Amino acid sequence: MVVEDTGRRSATAERGSDPGGTAFPAGWDRRDRWTLRFLDPRLERLYQHADGAQSVRRARAASLIAVAVWVLVALVGPPALGVAPGSTWLICGLMTAFLLVCAGASRWATTQPRRSVIGLGQQAGATVAALALTVVTGTFATYGLPGVMLTAVFGFSVTRPLFPGSVGLGIFYCLGFASVAVTKGLGSQLWLQLLLVGATVVSASVGAYLLERSQRDVFAQSRLVGALHDRVDALLRTYLSPDVAATLIDDPDRASLGGVEVELTVLFADLGGYTTFAERATPAEVVAMLNAVYGAAVPVVLAEGGAVVQFMGDAMMVIYNAPTPQPDHALRAARSALAMQRAVEEAPLARERPRFRIGINTGPAIVGNIGAAEIRNFLAIGDTTNLAARLQTYAPEGSIVISETTYELIRDFATVRELGSPALKGKSESVEAYELLGLRDG
Repeated sequence: MVVEDTGRRSATAERGSDPGGTAFPAGWDRRDRWTLRFLDPRLERLYQHADGAQSVRRARAASLIAVAVWVLVALVGPPALGVAPGSTWLICGLMTAFLLVCAGASRWATTQPRRSVIGLGQQAGATVAALALTVVTGTFATYGLPGVMLTAVFGFSVTRPLFPGSVGLGIFYCLGFASVAVTKGLGSQLWLQLLLVGATVVSASVGAYLLERSQRDVFAQSRLVGALHDRVDALLRTYLSPDVAATLIDDPDRASLGGVEVELTVLFADLGGYTTFAERATPAEVVAMLNAVYGAAVPVVLAEGGAVVQFMGDAMMVIYNAPTPQPDHALRAARSALAMQRAVEEAPLARERPRFRIGINTGPAIVGNIGAAEIRNFLAIGDTTNLAARLQTYAPEGSIVISETTYELIRDFATVRELGSPALKGKSESVEAYELLGLRDG
C-alpha cells in the first residue's frame, strides 16, 4: 500500500501521549496517499466522529441552498427561455422535494457512509435534473455545459465529499454530460465542452484532495497539541498544587515574579522524631516513610482546598485562600490539620513512626512567585508565614498549635486548650497560642 507521511513528524510526536495515555509512536498519523484515510483504524474513526457534526451541517446547508437555486430556476427559467413552464416546474418541483428530503435525512447521517450517501445522492440527482431540464427545454447546447459545471463546483465546494467520493462524483459528471452530448450531436463543440467539463472536475477534485488533506493535518496536529497540553497539565499538577497549576495554565501572566498581598491561613507541618527515625532506618526506608506519610496527608489537604506550596524534607507548607479565594480559609486549615493527624495514624506504616507537629496562623502575606527568571517557586512571604512556622516548631509531636488570629476566626467551632504566650524564637512580641483539640459539628 502506498502511504503518505504527513510531513510534520517530529521527535515530539514520538514522545507524546494522547489523553487516554497511549503513546504516539512514529508514523502514528500516516495515511493512505490516495484515499487519505488514516492507517490507524481508531484514529480514522476519531476523525470521522470529529468531522461528523460539521459534515451534517454542510449537507443540510447544501440541500437548502440548492432548494433556493431550483426555486429560482423554476421562476426565472420559463419566461427567460420562452418555453412552457410545465416541464420546468415538474423537474424543479421533484428536485426541490428530493433536496428537502435530503435536508431532513441529515439527522440520520450519524456515520460517514450515511453522510456520503446523502451528499453523493443529492449531487447525482442534481446532475440528472440539470441535464434533463436542458434536454426537455431544448437548451442543452447552450446551458448543458454551464449547468453541469455549476453542479460540479457546488458539489465539490459545498457538499465536500471525501476524496474517493469526489473522484467517483467527477466521473459521474463527465459520463453524464458525455452521454447526453453524444446523442445531441454537438459536432465540433463536443470535444471542447468535454474538455471543459473534465478540466472543471479535475481541478475541483484536486482542490477537494488538498482541502481534505489539510483538514486531516489540522486534526492530527490538534490531537497532538491536545495530548501534549494534557501531559504538561498532568505533570504540573504532580509538582504544583492543583489550584496553583490551574491558575498558571489559565493565566500564564500569573507566573511572573512578584506577588500580591492577601489574607491567608498558613499551615506548617513537620514530623516530630524524624531525625531519630532517620538515624535508625535506611535511606530507602526513610523515603518510603515520607512518601507514605505525605500520601496520606496531602489528599486531605487538597480536599479542603489547601495549596501545598512547598515540601522541605520532613516538613510541608500549605496555604489557604490563595490562589483561590476561600472565605472560610481558617476553618479549612483547622479541618485539614485534624484530618492529617488522623490520616497519618491510620496509614500503613511501621509501629514506630514520626507524627506531625502542626502550626497554623492567619494574617496578611505576599503571595506570588519568588526566585529568579530561570527558576521560581509559588510561595507566601511575610510575618504571617514566619509565625506559623514558629508555632509548628513549638507544637509538641502529634499536636496542633494555632495563633490567636486563627482562633478568633474559628472560635465558634473550635475546642482548644490555652497555651498562654510562649516565647517563640525570633519573635520580639508575645503571641497567644492555643492547642486545637477538635471542631464541633456545624
